[in-house]
Amino acid sequence: MKDSVYGAVYGALAADAFALGAHWLYDTDEIKEKFPVYTKFYDPATQYHGQKKAGDLSHYGDQTMWLLESITLGRDFSLASFSQRWKAYMSEYKGYIDGASQTSLESLKAGRSPFESGSSSQDLSVVGRIVPLVLLYHNDLKSLEDSALLQAKMTHNSQGVKDAVLFFSHLLYLVLEGYSPIKAVEKILNETHNLTIQNWIKTALASREHDTLEAIDACGQSCNVKGACPGALHLIVKYEDDYAEAMKQNVYAGGDSCARGMVAGMILGAYNGVDSIPVEWVSALNVKEHIVSYLEIYSEKG
Repeated sequence: MKDSVYGAVYGALAADAFALGAHWLYDTDEIKEKFPVYTKFYDPATQYHGQKKAGDLSHYGDQTMWLLESITLGRDFSLASFSQRWKAYMSEYKGYIDGASQTSLESLKAGRSPFESGSSSQDLSVVGRIVPLVLLYHNDLKSLEDSALLQAKMTHNSQGVKDAVLFFSHLLYLVLEGYSPIKAVEKILNETHNLTIQNWIKTALASREHDTLEAIDACGQSCNVKGACPGALHLIVKYEDDYAEAMKQNVYAGGDSCARGMVAGMILGAYNGVDSIPVEWVSALNVKEHIVSYLEIYSEKG
């Protein structure tokens, strides 16, 4: 179980750092021209990420690290504790601050509780942020879903994000229970009455035989869960046994590759284990020492 849980954590964070170089490039020909062979971490090619360098995390990964820090040091999930930490770090943040973060930060500074500070954002980015919660709740679906929803709603309080968080929490839980990603997806499809989730699953399953660039272009390269969820799910079901190839194809598909990669990475990392993630990627993470120290704390207390 530890290999799968740690695989999920490293899988999401390595995916984020790996995609950073080409993040928010939408022209797939331009990506191929700039990065003819994409096998390692690169400096960001766009201006959005400020002073970030190869091996850094995007603003998505940074916020995931804040949650990881919060739950491992406290050995529990507390929205109050996480929101205080998030507010303090975001107030001094030098990376990209997206609209959801700006709205939520202003709400928290104005004295609103983290239960009512969330924006109306439909972005997929917050879904990958759930992954540290598996350290606490890998064998408790309800607690995983409840805590995932709470941390998401603090910044992203929309129905689309709620659907995405619940779906991917359930999928991650099933994979940690021993289901293959495809079998887990099929199980959820057979059991859910949520038409949105049904459509995401059907779209992704139908896309398995298609080229990834074409499939994600058809779904949509942008941040919105409407297209980003079936896009991330395409990577999961097409490359079920190949974490590294999924991450490479994700980058070449363009757009919000960091958010898609984190979601696909946590599922494929959980299924294939830590050893499926290229060791040179893990070693090149600039936050590796922090991850190791947090996971050691969890291991000691777990």
